[in-house]
Amino acid sequence: MVKIILEIADNGVVKTVQDDNSNGAGSFLEKKVVYDFDNDPKYMRRIKFFFDIADDLGVELGNNYEKNTLSMNVEWGSNYTPNTREINNKIKELELELSALSLLKQELLEESNQEENNNERS
Repeated sequence: MVKIILEIADNGVVKTVQDDNSNGAGSFLEKKVVYDFDNDPKYMRRIKFFFDIADDLGVELGNNYEKNTLSMNVEWGSNYTPNTREINNKIKELELELSALSLLKQELLEESNQEENNNERS
């Protein structure tokens, strides 16, 4: 059986994974990982921690080829007031996302039109 033990540390979390039947051979395996959350302003270590926990538990979060995947994002708090630079960066990110979606839409329309033309010729 696999056990996951989480211990709170001053600067993060210590995760211990214990497996009493490692590789199906009945041997004991213990693995410790320290997640240091100090100096993590973009929350990347915290996100990795949650993804690692899901992986340890065998929880499927989806992949790049599925319609739905679980993602973890860092966003502004509901009462946070961003500065002008942050707003401009957010606008640029959204414009890039819109541009990528528009390009994908155009490619799909062209593909669909080609299929219709090929069907008409047959």
